[in-house]
Amino acid sequence: MGKKDASGYNSQPVEQYRKQIGKQDWKKSRHAVKNMKNRSDQGNEATPQQIVIMIALVVLAMAGLYALLLWNVGGGLRQGGTDVPVT
Repeated sequence: MGKKDASGYNSQPVEQYRKQIGKQDWKKSRHAVKNMKNRSDQGNEATPQQIVIMIALVVLAMAGLYALLLWNVGGGLRQGGTDVPVT
């Protein structure tokens, strides 16, 4: 039987690099790894303030589009020359 690292002699440089990085990462303390994971997870979460702002922007955009369409359709009917007086 061969040694555990005997296949590493002829392996690809990428695999050797990954193995080296894995050994270095294992040397870190659990506390440091936990903090690193928490920092990376915090960037992906949206705060309640951001959620409210996004909802407000969507509602404002829809209201603006509705007002624009209503103004264009309403103005077109008045200029159409109908016999019904507008009061």
